Amino acid sequence: MRRLPVFGEFHLIWALADAVNYLLDPEELSSTLRGMRDNLAPTGLLLFDVNTMLAYRIFFATDETIELGDTCFRRRSLSSADAPPGSLWKAEFEAKGRERQVTPHVHCQRHFPEKDVLATLSCSGLEILDVAGQHVKGIGLQRPLDESKHTKAVYIARPLRAS
Repeated sequence: MRRLPVFGEFHLIWALADAVNYLLDPEELSSTLRGMRDNLAPTGLLLFDVNTMLAYRIFFATDETIELGDTCFRRRSLSSADAPPGSLWKAEFEAKGRERQVTPHVHCQRHFPEKDVLATLSCSGLEILDVAGQHVKGIGLQRPLDESKHTKAVYIARPLRAS
């Protein structure tokens, strides 16, 4: 995704459910968005989401253990809930059971504040059409995006049109 080749002209490109969160610096976000733009048809749409600060404070700054049958799933925070916007967030995940054992592994994601995403979209040759928020317990999208109430920020963009 960071070095996306041109495959053709698509009418829709989407990256949902944490794909963009694993880009670890602003340049990776920029090169990814430029690669997506280069694969969009002139009237194509780009749809993607990123986690908000609320999501990181809920999921990456807390510990949780869930037992299902004979398997225990554990998430251990490696980040502080006080980390500022734009920070890297880390958490360790593992699963243990009688018949399965998953070696603990660390997930590292970056928070991209809305203003940074909007600026990067513009610099990448994309026009923002809409941004909305979604809460972990909700189904629909809400406007305006509020990082203290929503766990996901959802963006829709298209290639800038030549003037």
